[in-house]
Parts: sequence; C-alpha cells; structure tokens
Amino acid sequence: MAIFALNSAVLADVSPLRDLSISTVRDYGIVMGETVTGEIRAAVAQGYELQTAALPLPGSAISDHLELRDVRWSKETLGDDSVYRIALTYQVFKGVREPETLTVPALRLRFDRGGQSFETEVPAWHFTLSPLIAPAVSDEAVKLRGDLPPPVYSSVSHWRGFSAFLAGLAGLSLYAAWRLGLPPFRRNATPFFLALRGLKKLSGQAPGVENHRQALRLVHRALDETAGHVLFAAELDRFLQAHAHYEVAREELAGFFALSERLFFAAGEPDVPQDALSRLQALCRTMIAAGSGKR
Repeated sequence: MAIFALNSAVLADVSPLRDLSISTVRDYGIVMGETVTGEIRAAVAQGYELQTAALPLPGSAISDHLELRDVRWSKETLGDDSVYRIALTYQVFKGVREPETLTVPALRLRFDRGGQSFETEVPAWHFTLSPLIAPAVSDEAVKLRGDLPPPVYSSVSHWRGFSAFLAGLAGLSLYAAWRLGLPPFRRNATPFFLALRGLKKLSGQAPGVENHRQALRLVHRALDETAGHVLFAAELDRFLQAHAHYEVAREELAGFFALSERLFFAAGEPDVPQDALSRLQALCRTMIAAGSGKR
C-alpha cells in the first residue's frame, strides 16, 4: 500500500495537466433567447498544444435547448506552464413557466506534444433559466403584443438639403462658366478677355524679358483677332476708324506698340518698365469695357 501511494503521488506530480477550471459571467436569470458564456481555463505543461480542430463548431446543437454560437480561445505562458482559455457562448432555445436548471454537457479537450497526447474532461456546468412570463399568469391571460408600426420618416429635411446642394452646385457652375467664358457668358470671352486672363497668370511668374514678350504676344493676338488680320503699328489709325469704340484707348495702344518695338527689335538688352504687365492688363480692361459699350 505504501508503494502504491508513492507511485500515485509521483504520477500526479508528472501529469501534464496542472489545473482545470470553468467560470461564468452569469449563471442565473437567463431567459429564452439569451446567451450564456462559460470560460474554461486549462493549464498544461509547456509543449502541449490544444487540438483546436477537436473543439465543437459554432452552430452546433449541443442539446434540444442549447446551440453553440461562438468559440474563442487564447494561449499564454506562465512559468513552466501553458495556459489556455476557451470561451464558449451558447444560446438558449427553451421556454419555461417556472425557474429551471439547465445543464451544459461535459467537454473533452485533447493536447498533443511530439507524438504524445492526453485528454481531459471539462465537467458539465449548470445555469438557471427564468421564465419570460410570471408563473402566476395563466396561459389564457397572456396577451401577445402587436407588431410595431413601421417608422415614419419625413423627407422634407432631405429635400431641403438636396435643394441647397443643387443651388450651390449651380452657383459654382455659373461662376466657372463666367470665368472660362462658356455659355451663357460666351459674349464675355472676347479676345481681350482671354488676353487679360493670360496676363494674370504671367503676373504670378518671375519677371523677365521673355515673360514680358509672352505678355505682348497675348495682346498682339487679341488685336489681330479683333482686326481680322495681323495689325501693325502703322495701321493703328485705320483700325480705330473701323472700330471707333476703341478710340478711347488710342494712347494706350500707341504705348503698347512702342513697348513691343522696344522689346522685340531693340539692339542689346531692352529696358523693361516695372509696371509693364499692369499697363498691359489696364489696356485689356479698357478694350473690354469699350467693346461691351459698342452700339
């Protein structure tokens, strides 16, 4: 007997299972349709791996009143042990008229290590199922609630928001059409309007002779399109006779042609006035205003 007791103690010491327990968050006051979760804690010797493929799968019917809804597990190392935590969530499909104790069946766990394996059984555990209807109420007195009416949503606020969005989009579209000279503002897209827009872009670049020459080309193009041919300085009088509404810009046009002669044909590095770009923009604005007042 002493030898048998000694052998039992040795076997207990070398067992790969160090600890096994199960706990629940709540095991009372459960009603039909609710879920109940049990967490298994199994501590085993390091190297033993839980065979998770042997765990029951979610959707499995455990009994006529329980269905497994979720299975989750984790592993951590504590000293020389591996601790597994397995959470199993069950849903209850049983109605009762009196409080009743239900049983979650026992569960077998299997662990393997290098060809060695062992199994252990997690004991069954229990929880209390409570009735949805008070025991004192008879079946005949139970009244089922009618279906809730469908919710009614007002579309007024949505239409207001959508209308405001459309109004903003229309405003932005009109502004873009005006800036780009598109219909219905096509009449504003005169050659001098386009030249003025190009001059504004050039004004944001570093000043230099080539920059000013590009600006002069924009105004030359506007004058050529307005005249219907390449317009030279010697033809200014004839141009103003044919387009009398531009007479107000005679001095500015004469200054433009003089500046063009200096920048394109003068010998050496031409001297460019610091306000050349602003003067060209002013000329375009004068031509735009004169053209809009044409009879």
